[in-house]
Amino acid sequence: MAESTAAEPRISFAASEGIGWLRLVRERGHNAIDMTWVRALERAVADCEAALGETRAVLITAAGPSFTVGGDLQHFGGEAHRLADELRDMIWPFHDCLARLAELPVPVVCAVQGPVAGGGLGLLWASDIVIAGEDAKLATGFAALGLSGDGGSSWYLPRLIGLRRAQEIFLENRVLSAAEALEWGLVTRVVPLSELEAEASRTVRRLADGPTIALGRMRALLRGSTEATLREQLAAELASIVRCGETEDARAGMGAFLNGARPTFHGR
Repeated sequence: MAESTAAEPRISFAASEGIGWLRLVRERGHNAIDMTWVRALERAVADCEAALGETRAVLITAAGPSFTVGGDLQHFGGEAHRLADELRDMIWPFHDCLARLAELPVPVVCAVQGPVAGGGLGLLWASDIVIAGEDAKLATGFAALGLSGDGGSSWYLPRLIGLRRAQEIFLENRVLSAAEALEWGLVTRVVPLSELEAEASRTVRRLADGPTIALGRMRALLRGSTEATLREQLAAELASIVRCGETEDARAGMGAFLNGARPTFHGR
């Protein structure tokens, strides 16, 4: 259970050299989610959106041994007399932040270590590349609390791993190791914990140096594909690739390929 400290910082955001760095910093509280945390996420996401002109990729990381243990049970325990209202007030803005992260027009990378639980899993689902330290453990945890779940897991998990496995994770409160999460397709790759930060930094740097508009369009196409018919998806692909064809990056990529050179992309 997380130690609840209202004055403890929750989340930071900074943009530098084309990368937006969104970091969970409530280390002593194991990055547990309370209302202060959600408000900090709202500010961080707004700062990220405001920095999109200079940001070509985003990296989500967390300080301490835990990525996030999910909801702050001490906080909710103190609000037991109005638990339903507290859940509503907190989860609505949290879900809005997750949707906005998923809709960013740039790639999002997430690096996770230790426990990743509850609604905090939503940060993984909003990301395109998830790199896990070998000590990571993923769990919904809601069944043990008499709650049905939040963070978008009921939408993403059936699409990522199928209904049967999603039912197992939710109803039986299955805890997945990093290796199992990789096998099930919930993370992109697993690295030794000592290499997590470096691998995440290399990955987000590669993406930030890529053709930003095309990568953003790929992101939108892939995320929208589960809700589209074939003809709708084909139309979306056409519109996206035509838009990419208007960019300097596409011309640079074509020219470099024809000349046997490595392209340099500028995100425009």
